[in-house]
Amino acid sequence: MGLFFKSKKDSSGDSFEALTKGMNPKMFDVKKESELLQEYKNFKGKKNSSEYFSALPLISFYYKFRNLDDKYLNECIRYCNLCISLLDAKDMKHYIDDGVTLPAFKQMITIYENKKEYAVAIKYAKKALKYSKYNKAETEYYKKKIKNIQEKTKK
Repeated sequence: MGLFFKSKKDSSGDSFEALTKGMNPKMFDVKKESELLQEYKNFKGKKNSSEYFSALPLISFYYKFRNLDDKYLNECIRYCNLCISLLDAKDMKHYIDDGVTLPAFKQMITIYENKKEYAVAIKYAKKALKYSKYNKAETEYYKKKIKNIQEKTKK
């Protein structure tokens, strides 16, 4: 369950900022979530690049808090899948042709790799190859990921 925090410091003396920062935060940042959702609200349902780019910060945000509660992990997965579905929007073609990076795929691969659901992780990596063909670094990343995950499944 997410934690709410009202005072500037907790019982250990850590500040709110210290509790919500870093790779493994100890507390959920409700205020930041509200800000990001408000920003996204203007583009929600547009099914275009504007919705895609406004949803990306939510992926990073929920991914950061994924270990605090499964609901944050599920929100991350939901926004990743949304962004992946938006890659087929008509106005996304030029971004893909320009080699846009694809953080939604990277997060999904990592999530499923950590869950040891290797077949799902490989599925996302293979799908990412379709969209990364104009970004050599991304293409190499996904090919390497597939190979590394396949090696894990052989052990």
